[in-house]
Amino acid sequence: MENKKIGLQVSCRGEQHIFTPEQVTAFYLKKMKTYFEKAGMMSKEIVIAVPSHFTNAEKQAYLDACEIAGIKCVRLIGEGTAQALTYGFFRKNDLDKEKPRKVAFVDFGHSKLCVTFASFLPGKMKILGSHSDKNLGARQIDFLLADLLGGNFYKKYGCDPRTNPRARLRLLDAIEKMRKLLTGNKEADISCESLLEDEDLRQHFTRTELEELIGPFLERFNKCLQDSMAKAGIDVKELDFVELVGEATRIPICIEQIRTIFGKDPSRTMNSTDCISRGCALQAAMLSPNFQTAGFEVEEHNQ
Repeated sequence: MENKKIGLQVSCRGEQHIFTPEQVTAFYLKKMKTYFEKAGMMSKEIVIAVPSHFTNAEKQAYLDACEIAGIKCVRLIGEGTAQALTYGFFRKNDLDKEKPRKVAFVDFGHSKLCVTFASFLPGKMKILGSHSDKNLGARQIDFLLADLLGGNFYKKYGCDPRTNPRARLRLLDAIEKMRKLLTGNKEADISCESLLEDEDLRQHFTRTELEELIGPFLERFNKCLQDSMAKAGIDVKELDFVELVGEATRIPICIEQIRTIFGKDPSRTMNSTDCISRGCALQAAMLSPNFQTAGFEVEEHNQ
């Protein structure tokens, strides 16, 4: 755009419009608000979780989006903090009153890898540090395979699914399904009928082949885990538990790397789908005068 900011050009009711990311996010928030209203919840306030690597400008963009949507953001909470809050709040009776329990939360999802360290006492938690690679996620693995398979398809048939938006989306969808199958099986197939110009794509993969292809990503994965400990000043021997969050942590080779680096068998006692939203809901309840919650102190580090 003329002000050097990003604009999204869309066709709406036959007319071309340009919207800023803040406006698009505001549309999403307003739509989400209608679902709450249908459920009988009329609040105009919200708690939003953001990745730990977000800059002040990115956080401000969320606040601006809330203002455009007519919703008051009472707090922006880090995703790692939300995960830790969900963990600690419901385990108050299991915690030692004298010795803090130190837990690492490894969040490896579709678009990013984030590691958060927290210590817990009954009714209290402290975020010790967090570190992330904002461009390392399962989608990078899918993009790599799409480029490889798309290149082979082009050589064989002379048409390139990588440059056709519809064909590329179909290919990425098939790759994602295959990748998830390989988390529980040693072999899986990719199949796309009439991918492009009535030509089919079929490819057989083994888990070993996939692990060899994603070798460079595993190096970045390991480096992020190691850097996270150094940044937080945590020694492996200090950790009591390692909690896995994010669907990509189900990849067997990633679990092996986490076990090797942290020296502990990782556990999956938290729901990957809703642990962050649960943390936001808890924070919202603590801030709201309409709910009574047990006292729980949250101390965050300076990012």
